[in-house]
Order: sequence, then C-alpha cells, then structure tokens
Amino acid sequence: MAEFHLLVRQRFADHDTWRTAFDSLDERRAAAGMRTVLVSTNVDSPDEAVVLFACADVEATRAHFQSDALRGAHERAGVIEGSTQVTFLRS
Repeated sequence: MAEFHLLVRQRFADHDTWRTAFDSLDERRAAAGMRTVLVSTNVDSPDEAVVLFACADVEATRAHFQSDALRGAHERAGVIEGSTQVTFLRS
C-alpha cells in the first residue's frame, strides 16, 4: 500500500509532445517507487495536465523531482516554466 500520494499540475504547449515525454520516464518513476494512478487534462484548461501518483518512498520521489532526467523531460515536453505545482498528500 502506498505511503502517500503526489498530485502534480503543469501546463504545456502541446499535449502529444507532453505525453510522449511523460511516458518516457515510466521506468524511472517505477524505480523511485511511484505508480501512476491518473493522468488527465483540466476540462477548463486543456493545456494543463493533472497527474496523481501513489508513492512508496518520500525521499526517492523527492530525488526524482530534482533529477536531471525530469528537467530534461520537462524541456522536451514543452512544460511552461513556473507552471508545475507539486502537492504531497498523506492518506
């Protein structure tokens, strides 16, 4: 069972480009103990992704969010700078 959940919201220039970059990190997230629960877009703002993860290891998840791999994926994805919001949730 997951220790906590992580909610991420971010805006992008193109959904398909964003999704390709997001999917490219599946193995890295799994290695960090992160399981994707939901990937969606905001109905009122279709250029915003809303993602929910179930996570087993707080420190591994924090390390993933500080990684060069994630920064590179954000660049490839066309994530709008300053738009990413990360919220750690405890069940």
